[in-house]
Order: sequence, then structure tokens, then C-alpha cells
Amino acid sequence: MLKSIHIQNYALIEHLKLDFQSGLNVITGETGAGKSIIIGALGLVLGNRVESNAFNTNARKCVIEAAFDLQSDRLRNLMLELDLDLDDFLHIRREISPNGKSRSFVNDTPVGVNELKRLATFIIDINNQNQTYLFRDREMQLAMLDDLVENSALLAAYQSDYYLYKQVQKQLQLLVENEKKAREQQDFIQFQFDELYASQLQSGEEQSLRSELQWMNHAELIKQALFFATQNLTQNETNVVSLLEAVLRQLIPLQKMHSQYEPLQQRLESSLIEIQDIASEYELLFEKTEFNPALLLQMQNRLDLILRLQQKHQKASVDDLLFWQNELDQRLSEFGSLSEQIKKLQKQVENQLKALQSASDKLTGARLKAINSIQHKVVAGLMQLGMKDAEFIVEITELEEFTPNGKNAVDFLFTSNKGRKADLVAKIASGGELSRLVLTLKTLLSHNRNLPTVVFDEIDTGISGDIAAKVGQAMKNMSANMQVIAITHLPQIAAKAPWHFRVFKKEVNGQTQTDIQQLEPDERLHELALMISGDANSQQAIKMAQELML
Repeated sequence: MLKSIHIQNYALIEHLKLDFQSGLNVITGETGAGKSIIIGALGLVLGNRVESNAFNTNARKCVIEAAFDLQSDRLRNLMLELDLDLDDFLHIRREISPNGKSRSFVNDTPVGVNELKRLATFIIDINNQNQTYLFRDREMQLAMLDDLVENSALLAAYQSDYYLYKQVQKQLQLLVENEKKAREQQDFIQFQFDELYASQLQSGEEQSLRSELQWMNHAELIKQALFFATQNLTQNETNVVSLLEAVLRQLIPLQKMHSQYEPLQQRLESSLIEIQDIASEYELLFEKTEFNPALLLQMQNRLDLILRLQQKHQKASVDDLLFWQNELDQRLSEFGSLSEQIKKLQKQVENQLKALQSASDKLTGARLKAINSIQHKVVAGLMQLGMKDAEFIVEITELEEFTPNGKNAVDFLFTSNKGRKADLVAKIASGGELSRLVLTLKTLLSHNRNLPTVVFDEIDTGISGDIAAKVGQAMKNMSANMQVIAITHLPQIAAKAPWHFRVFKKEVNGQTQTDIQQLEPDERLHELALMISGDANSQQAIKMAQELML
């Protein structure tokens, strides 16, 4: 529960420290005295947006501190999740500079506004006089219904299936889009692969072709040289071979004259054999060498094809083209793999959709099952607040699509007049009726949500007399299980609270400031008399105040 709030330099408040108690606490004061300023400061410390009126005229830093009794296990678990220090109390401080920038601390650890808002959901529920928005937003009514039904476990299970379904569905959609893009590329990739595959490229082919073309382009010159060589080596009358044979014949007698001539003779014989062999090979080459224009054109076309493919695919060699061909082949095989992945994901989406539908049916069933009980409890609560002919209907509509909170839309229907058809709350309820309906719903919710503190900021609009007394009694009954803080202008409500605070304005150094004081029993009596008659010392009003306090 809220133990204390300390406010510095906020709106009309220069410096204020307020200690709250368990049970029912009321805050009263004249219109414009600044009662709601305190609730506004409390909202800031719980993460609300900074408004332009947050600063006093002295333009100093605004500091708001609040201390809460740390009783909730859920709150403790959240603090552990947020890596916040645990203590006997939860201390929250928010500092707002004149330029609008703010810093927030929880137990002296810096936190963001989102963390404050998460903590607030386990700390306090603030309700103001304009609660119509609750009944105009179907999502909020659905959330309220689930809180009343205590559907948190079923809703969490549904949401787990819902977000998993959305995740798998998104993956499938992305994969289908990728496949579509891939299919658009597939024909081009297939064309590239087919062209390379049909070319039947061979590693090192380009160098071989260049060499062959070099030889063939000079075939006539080569043939002439080979002819000249064979003729002069073996064919002419005075050829090299015949001349060497004649030299050898002339040198044979020298071997008998001296041994030194024998090695030279052998070397010359070897040279003759080598030249005869060379001449034979030249002759074979001469016979093979033939200029073939058709073959030359074929080889040139082949080389041109290779060069064109290299330029087209921006590759430097045949080996690079072969590597690219293999990569294209792998890409083509991936298209089949992509189709298989899509089939698997489609099956997964179907299975997850079945699980989601099952979770949705359970959630819807729990909501429908609880409707009669909720309607009965709300009507009973309204009757206690003087609305004996009230009718409250929870209308659940089945939606076409799944949403994060189920497949249902919820409308709260209401009428306070017998024989009149119930209609949407926001459309038909008056201010007083709305106040009592909010109080009734919040009373029921307070038990289920297990919140330590509920704040009612002038929700008693449009009620008076006996009804106001009944609203006050309802708040008092609620305060038996939790802390209730009520800002009110009705003495019937203020009289029900053991803890009474009065907000007032004062002038300090020529400036108007808001202040607050906790009233003692005698002061409470005179404050109630003032609220009843406008005269704090009226004996009749004091007597009426005494009766209200009984």
C-alpha cells in the first residue's frame, strides 16, 4: 500500500509530505484547492506523461517521491526480474527538470518510464471522475471481464499460442515471398546454367585452343620449313646425311693409324644416327601438317565462345566459369529445398492454428460460463448503491479473426430504468450511474486483482444524499481488504473514513500555494460541517456530521 508521498515544486505545491494509512483515506477541500494535484503527482511517480503545468513558477526541479509497503509476491518477482534491490519498502523517485526531461529511480536504481508503468500495475489502481473511456474501448472491457473471471492462466496460454502462430505465419509468408522472388530468378539462372552446361567446358581448354590456333595459323610457314629441313637432311643429292656418311667413310682408315681417332669417329656416327632420326620426325610432321580452314574456323569459334562466356559472366578463366556453373547448379537445387521448407511450414502453421483455436475455445468458454455470475454480482452491487431496477449485461461477440486477447469482442450493456432496453454503458449511463457502476466493478476487481491500493478521484460525480452514503459505505467495505484513497466533495463519503485530509490554499510571500493537513477528530467534525452547510461552526451541521460519522 501507499505509505507516503513527498512532493516538491509541483504545480501549486512548494513542499508537501503526506503519510497515508491502511483502510479508507479521504481527501477533501474546496473546489480549486488542489485535491487532484496530489493524484496528478502520484500519477507522475508511477510513469504518467509530464504535463506543462508540472512546475511551480520558480522553475526549479520538480521532485516527487513515494514509498509503498512491499507486500505483493508478484511485485517482488517483477522487481527481481527488473534487477531492482528488494527492501521492506518500495521507494520511487521521479525528478523532472524545467526543460521537461525526467529521471526515475526505484530504491535508488535508475529506471525508465516503462518500468515504472509495469510496477504500477501491481501497486495501485487510479480511477478518476471521467471513466467513460472504460466503456468505449472494447479491449478495456475485455480485459476487465478477464480480470473478473480470473482468466489470467487461460489468457496467457492463448497468447503463447497466438504469438507462436503469428511467428510461424510470418516465417511462412517471408518464405513464400522469397520463393516468389526466387522463381522470378529461376528461369534466368536455369538459362545461364544450361548455356554453360551445353558448352561442355574443360579445364585448361582455353590455353590448349590458343596453342592449337597459334600452330594452325602458321601451318604453311611450318610446312615450308619442314620441307626444307627434310630435303636438305635426306632428300637432296647433296644432303646432310649423305655428306656425313661420305665423311665417315673417309675417316675409317684413321682408326687403324691411331687410337685417338676412334672416339671422334663414334661421336660422328652418333650424330649421323641422331640427324637421321630427326629427319624422320620432320618428315612425319611434314606429312601431318596440313592447313584446314574448316578446323581453324571451328577452333576459332570455340575460343570465341569461351571468351564471350568469360565476358558475360565476368570470369577470368574457364576454371572460373566451371566454378560458377557448379554454383548455379546448387542454386537450382535450392529451389526444390525452398519448396520443401514451405510445405513443412504450412503444416506447422496448420498445427499451430489448431492449437490456437483450441486455446481460443477454452478462453471463450470460460468467458461465456462466467457471464451470468458476473452480471448477477454487478446488479447486486448496484442495488446496494440504490439502483434497484438496474440491469447489467455482458455481451460477447465472436470475431472473424484472432486477436492478441482472443477471438471475442465485449460490450457492457446497462439500464437503470425498469422496462427500458439495456444499451451501451457509454451511450446511456448518466454521471451518477457511471460512478456507481465503476465503483461496483472496481470493488469486484479489487478482490481478483489483489491490488494493495485503489484510488478514487472524485468518481462521486452526479450522486448525493442517501446514494452518496451508500457509495461511502461501499468504499469503507472495500477498505477492509485494501487501502482506499478517495478524493471527494461529499460529506456522506468523507464521514466513512477514519483518515481525513484537508487540502487548502495559502499565500506565502505573495504566491498562492497548495497545502494539506491530516485532521484530528474535532477538525474532522468541523470540516464535515463545512462541507454540509458551508459553515464549519453551524451547530445543526455539526450535529448532522456527528450522525454521518456513526
